[in-house]
Amino acid sequence: MLALMDQTREPFVADEAEAVVARRAADSLKAVAEAHQSVKVSIGGPDANIVVPLPASAVAMFHAVLEAMANRTPISLIPHDAELSTQQAADFLNVSRPFLIRQLEGGVIAYRKVGAHRRVRFSDLLVYERQSRHAQSKALADLHEEERRLGLE
Repeated sequence: MLALMDQTREPFVADEAEAVVARRAADSLKAVAEAHQSVKVSIGGPDANIVVPLPASAVAMFHAVLEAMANRTPISLIPHDAELSTQQAADFLNVSRPFLIRQLEGGVIAYRKVGAHRRVRFSDLLVYERQSRHAQSKALADLHEEERRLGLE
């Protein structure tokens, strides 16, 4: 994720004091996040009390961020429409850049050219990653079925 720093802010890592606060907050939100419930957050101040409704998906996202902070795991938020260089895209997928280039040139992953440089949308990488995992799962299931058919279990 460090390669994405030119598209996003530097990964955030909570300090010890923030991790303690984040742990308490994550523990408080855990049941609500797991139940997929919306909440209302009340922010009190000397001049006003503000109530902010949060949909269930936002609660789940906040819980995930708080968990990462509590564990002092570096986190980054990447917009789906962010365009990444081929090296950034390869780093995200944990593949080599030449392998990624072959996927791009083969039409497996969408990209666009900016001058001589290829740019890959983050959302297209997520689609590719999801499809790859599905294909891997199917191949393993097929292999297991063949193993069972041949009596090699």
